[in-house]
Amino acid sequence: MYIEICCNIVQHLVNVPVPMAFKAIPDSNPSSLKHALENVIHLWNGSVKPVIVGGVKIRSCRAEKAFVEFVNNAQAGVAVMPNAKGLFPEDHELFMGTYWGNVSSPYVCEIVESADLYIYVGPVFTDYTTTGYSTLVKKEKMIQIFPDRVTTPLAEYGCVYMAEFLSALGKASNLDKKSKSLKSYKRIYLPESIPPAPQLNDPLSTRSLVGIVQSILVQSSAVIVETGDSWFNGQRLKLPRGVPYEFQMQYGSIGWSVGALLGMALGFKDTRRCIGLIGDGSFQMTAQEVSTMIRYGCNPIIFLLNNRGYTIEVEIHDGIYNNIKNWDYKLLIDSFNAGEYNKVKSFLCNTLKELEEAVKFAKEKLDYLIFIECTLDRDDCSKELLEWGTRVAAANSRSSNVTDNY
Repeated sequence: MYIEICCNIVQHLVNVPVPMAFKAIPDSNPSSLKHALENVIHLWNGSVKPVIVGGVKIRSCRAEKAFVEFVNNAQAGVAVMPNAKGLFPEDHELFMGTYWGNVSSPYVCEIVESADLYIYVGPVFTDYTTTGYSTLVKKEKMIQIFPDRVTTPLAEYGCVYMAEFLSALGKASNLDKKSKSLKSYKRIYLPESIPPAPQLNDPLSTRSLVGIVQSILVQSSAVIVETGDSWFNGQRLKLPRGVPYEFQMQYGSIGWSVGALLGMALGFKDTRRCIGLIGDGSFQMTAQEVSTMIRYGCNPIIFLLNNRGYTIEVEIHDGIYNNIKNWDYKLLIDSFNAGEYNKVKSFLCNTLKELEEAVKFAKEKLDYLIFIECTLDRDDCSKELLEWGTRVAAANSRSSNVTDNY
């Protein structure tokens, strides 16, 4: 999204600050709302082990609170789609994790895909969010709550708005409690095994990096992750309640996060410290935005994951075009600073010990912009990316259904 301001008015003064205007959400059509509620509650009460899956549209509809109210009333297991991470409290007793097909949080895929009814709230289905359209959910068992309508297997109700509908479900006294999905999840769930602790002088790995990032997350943090393996590394993080989490999946735009981090850091200035996980290929596209962060005294912690290539593209379709020219990133940040600002510090980390020292400095200097380049092996990526990349590659290479008629 861009905001364009005519050059002949940028210097005009206004008398009072103008509050940001949001489009008012109208009330639902009473008849549609009534019938949608009756149908959805009927289907819900007739199910055995339903699940609830939250989608990214919850936020644009300002329905986070209403979504929690609905979940609390339904008492079923709840998952979120990958681009909806952070829109439901991850410390909630009913939260299971991310549903992302075969790359879901452990054991979440099995619970969602074996449910006899799923309610999707604000979903966006693409090849990315469905892991190459390989998820095993069926429309005949799906209720979808969109921003302005509700669909069930046999009916659609227009002029029904998400927040109002969820709030009504949250207050419905005739909505049965359905806890079997959560009980099944807890029954099969096994905590992930703890890998051997790396030695301080071992080369850096994404696994140890994610552990370090997790250790610095607090309630006053905000997280942004770039397109690529950072998608999957970010999903492993356990967010403290209320921590904003941003990543862009609709278009898979590489390079968007550096500019987005600038906006986030300015928006949260003096209230939250932003943490960015950014790959080297993505960073090279919009690196100059760090100069603006320095200029305006922003204090993010930027983890630059340097594996000398476009790793996500390697796992979808490898070739020489996925190799990139390496930069001296630490020196680049120092040159952006040019000795003009005192509160900027860059690090080059090849080992876990060097990373821990850099993070220790970042935790002590809360008002500094910290840039931490982490050198990683080119083939060091999450197992989820390996699976996801294979399935998306298969979807991308499928035959076209379009017939050429010229």
